[in-house]
Amino acid sequence: MAIPLYQDLWNGKETLSETVALRCGEKQLTFGDFFQNILRAEAGLRSLGVGPGDLVTLITLNTPEAVIAFYAIDRIGAVANWVDTKLSPTEVEEYLIRAQSKVVLVLELAFAKVYQNRGQAPAEHFITLPLACYLPDALGEKLHLNTWQEAAGPGCMPWVSLLQTPQDTSPEKERWEEPVAITYTGGTTGPAKGVMLSRRAFRASLEQYTQAETEYGRGGENLDLLPLFSAFGLCQCVHVPLCLGLGVFLSPLFRPNQLGQALQQYHPTQVSGTTSYWQLLLQDAWAKTADLSFLKVPRFGGDTLPAELERRINAFLAQGGCSANLVKEYGMSEVAGIVCVSYGYGEIGDAGRPVPGCKIVAVDPTTGALCPPEVQGELIIQSGTQMSGYYGMPEANEQVLKPGPDGTIWVWTKDLGHTTADGRVVVTGRKKRMISRHGFKIFPSVIENCLLSDPGVSACAVVAGISPKGETLPVAHIVAAPGQDPVALEEDLRCLVKRDLNLFLHPGAYYFHDVLPLTERGKLDYRALEQQTNL
Repeated sequence: MAIPLYQDLWNGKETLSETVALRCGEKQLTFGDFFQNILRAEAGLRSLGVGPGDLVTLITLNTPEAVIAFYAIDRIGAVANWVDTKLSPTEVEEYLIRAQSKVVLVLELAFAKVYQNRGQAPAEHFITLPLACYLPDALGEKLHLNTWQEAAGPGCMPWVSLLQTPQDTSPEKERWEEPVAITYTGGTTGPAKGVMLSRRAFRASLEQYTQAETEYGRGGENLDLLPLFSAFGLCQCVHVPLCLGLGVFLSPLFRPNQLGQALQQYHPTQVSGTTSYWQLLLQDAWAKTADLSFLKVPRFGGDTLPAELERRINAFLAQGGCSANLVKEYGMSEVAGIVCVSYGYGEIGDAGRPVPGCKIVAVDPTTGALCPPEVQGELIIQSGTQMSGYYGMPEANEQVLKPGPDGTIWVWTKDLGHTTADGRVVVTGRKKRMISRHGFKIFPSVIENCLLSDPGVSACAVVAGISPKGETLPVAHIVAAPGQDPVALEEDLRCLVKRDLNLFLHPGAYYFHDVLPLTERGKLDYRALEQQTNL
């Protein structure tokens, strides 16, 4: 049924008007006030000339105003173009010209940078979204917030001035296959690309998760730590929970090493994190005595998860009184986030099973032939959640949206893995991360699992390095557990891999770090590690 996202959000909420929908800092917003503010923001955007199909650019972090604006944009039939606040001054004009947005909503933290570098962009109205009110006063002063007016000029106004008395308007219903949001890829395998997601994709994601055998969405509150400019953050961590009646905690300035602090502060029933989030949590001193009895659905996604790390996380959860194992989720921006879930009882090392209405198979990367169970190939996905395409990059569509073995269009993930005879999906890693040594294909996860079996290793990542002789070798980057001597640990690890791994899998060098570098989305930054690798 072709309906706006707002309708899915509204359905069944008549009895939740006093229930908290959004929390941020010390402030909260009930579902009743949430819906009222959506209608007021819609009226304000319409008064500025926003109509169906127009792109409204949002340069913001995770705040209630950003979520309100998204649903107001949906009611109009416009498109929310989500952009990271960390874009460089030289990128500002490029992004705004590409979007041709007349209206830009920008967080006060980034206002001066955006407004002063708009150049020849056609933007006529700049709406400033508040941040200081969600932060401690000292932090707001440190970030020089509440000073955006000093850089303001014609066409600028604060968020509160946008909100107007709701008009008697009906939400636009015709734009079912057209984009309602443009989110951006993480850029881990190249430049960030704008992923166009339709109402159809959002609705399919909601239906798939509703039908999946998981505790996700059955009451409580979800802690959203992932950015709204990512498909997973917007669709899976905000839209789906809100539609199912959960409250959502928003954390605009979250850092991966603050997961323990956020759990202590909010006591959410559900939380999502990448490999790095969970690794850093295990290193947190609080973790040793943590009470996690409040946590019902601990979720993981966004990267490969070494089997040994999964065992450690499950042991940590059980020790803290959490009744569930880690719920593993697999997907990508191009399919609106998640299409595979372990339901909490998948086997160690897998990514679970495809959600209802989704198909995932492995194919030969060269011929496209279907791989039988247990045979590794490139994973491809077919789902109602798949993107409409990349914004302004039709040539890139052809690399991802391609015919599968049955001749229909599938999303080619560039992830390597296989299916099992009982329908589970195992993800080995990215094609770009595969290392070729003397004709042998090396999957870093195999080496990483071996290294993590030593309790002296808190975290590790394996990347390719080039020896002085021009030979490609795997290189191990290690975070040692507290109290471990790196020299002694390296000797232990060399003995371990000599005992457990084939010779061509032995790392050519070991580097030790206090922490591994992360991307802005909290994923391991493999490209940064490769740049630090010198043999």
